[in-house]
Amino acid sequence: MERQSASSPDAGQERVMAAAKHIVKSLAVSKNAADDMMHFLSTFDPRLHPLSSPETGDEASDSGPDDAPGRGGDGEEEEEIAAAEEVIRRCNSSPSSSETIGMMDYLYAVDDAIAAAGHSARAAAAVHAAMPRLEEEVRSLLSSSPRRLSLSSDDVDEAATPSASPRHGTLSPDAAASVRGVADRMLRAGYGPELAQVYVSARRDALAESAALLGVEAVAIEEVIRMEWGVLDQKMRRWSHAVRAVVRTLLAGERLLCDEVFESDEELGHECFADVARGCVLQLLGFADAVAVSARATEKLYRTVGMYEALTDVQPDLEALFSGDGARGFFAGEVSSTVEQLGSTLRHTIEEFGHAIHGEASRKAVHGGEIHPMTRYVLNYCGLLAESHGTLDVVLGDAGVNDADEASTDGCAAASTPSARCIRELLTLLLYKMNDKSRLYDDAGLQNIFLMNNLYYVVQKVRESPPLRELLGDDWLRRHRGQIRQYETAYLRASWTAVLSTHLRRDDGAASRPPAGHKAAAPQGASAKGFNAAFQELYRAQTAWKVTDPQLREELRIAVSERLIPAYRAFLGQGSRHPARHVKCSLEDLENYMLDFFEGVPKFVRW
Repeated sequence: MERQSASSPDAGQERVMAAAKHIVKSLAVSKNAADDMMHFLSTFDPRLHPLSSPETGDEASDSGPDDAPGRGGDGEEEEEIAAAEEVIRRCNSSPSSSETIGMMDYLYAVDDAIAAAGHSARAAAAVHAAMPRLEEEVRSLLSSSPRRLSLSSDDVDEAATPSASPRHGTLSPDAAASVRGVADRMLRAGYGPELAQVYVSARRDALAESAALLGVEAVAIEEVIRMEWGVLDQKMRRWSHAVRAVVRTLLAGERLLCDEVFESDEELGHECFADVARGCVLQLLGFADAVAVSARATEKLYRTVGMYEALTDVQPDLEALFSGDGARGFFAGEVSSTVEQLGSTLRHTIEEFGHAIHGEASRKAVHGGEIHPMTRYVLNYCGLLAESHGTLDVVLGDAGVNDADEASTDGCAAASTPSARCIRELLTLLLYKMNDKSRLYDDAGLQNIFLMNNLYYVVQKVRESPPLRELLGDDWLRRHRGQIRQYETAYLRASWTAVLSTHLRRDDGAASRPPAGHKAAAPQGASAKGFNAAFQELYRAQTAWKVTDPQLREELRIAVSERLIPAYRAFLGQGSRHPARHVKCSLEDLENYMLDFFEGVPKFVRW
């Protein structure tokens, strides 16, 4: 019977445990060394898990078979608690022991303590003692080696997307899995608030660091107001791209990480994510608010449109990240407020731009009747507005435009949209202002050259810009091309009627060929000399006038030639008794002189 009993499984296990304890007790020079040996042996056989030190091992062996390891009962649990307590104590007190035992063994010890904490004060105390180490582990993992995100200076003109996947944000997948393992134990132990505090602190700092790499930084309103335009322009441009990256990569990744770490407590996870994201989101919105309330300079409009479009683009994504009526309502309200402020800024900036056009009061005429700088500026401005017409339709609504009746006559459905009416009104203000500017010129012919130059530029820019052409319509283009022809006619009348009717006339007063079959009378010397003087003056003046567009310049020369050359040919055809004395210019010379007109370089004819 003794032989059979000794051969039983329980007896064999007892002998293994006893032998192991004897070896450890014989070789160990200290209690810590003994514990280290027990831990080493346990890696070969789980039955050798260090349930006790050599000293307690003797006591365990003396306590009878009911309390022996592997036999169950209170004795076994007490040994497990004692072992867990010892591992926790050693790792907490000695960094070298912590390195020897390793984090996984520490977590197994915590598991044992948590399992018994509900009915053992000793186990509960061990769990409590383990929490600082677990908190530090969570903090270390959440702050370790974040993946770098950045937008280079070359990326700000493109819809740049950071390279990191939204999964886990800037945290590596391995680190995220480790955090979850530690967090699960803290949550099971009832230390959710402590976990939340550590988690929020670490991830809030990591998120702020990553957002800063994308160009998101805290800027006070006073700084924005004082900022030079070149610096502010760069910041506004970067913000428009960074807000998309922050919402769709950083915050989306943080939400996924939160969901994973707090899988067993979703409500706490939602609260933690809101706390992590709050500072970053408010910092993003703070810059946009500062831009919105700063001076509404016209040069800021295009960048403000970009910021408005970027924020409204990510608005649904941002609001969807938050759960719970409280958090979602808070962030939705903050975003909506900023969107409204940016929209209000856009409306007032456009309105003030119209006032600036109307109130422009410089009294300096542009040399040679060239295109006025204001015309170029306004057309560039309107072109940018046209490119964002969808956004402007939302922002403007029915505000600030009063020419709906004109819109119905343009033959284009887009012409009735708020953006189309806005652009049409700005161009109308511009053309009225150019009409006022034309009065700065004393010469009526130059007044019409100036008006022609500016209107032709407007029409060409509208024709060449698909968004502008679509918004204003072909009827608008036809009407204004007709106006250009009217300015041309007015120019010809103002500049050439006197020459044609006074100096290149027949004796009967007509400025055309003599009737067929009639002999022409000799021209009057006074008429020839008068034409010479008049043409010299016109040549001096109109070579200094500038018609910027080559096609328009050629059209004007042709229009002048069609009136002047036939009349001069007829004038010469009448004959003269003293052609050398009075006729200084041949027909060919006159045609060549015409090629110098409207080049903006004054020239002189010396006869």
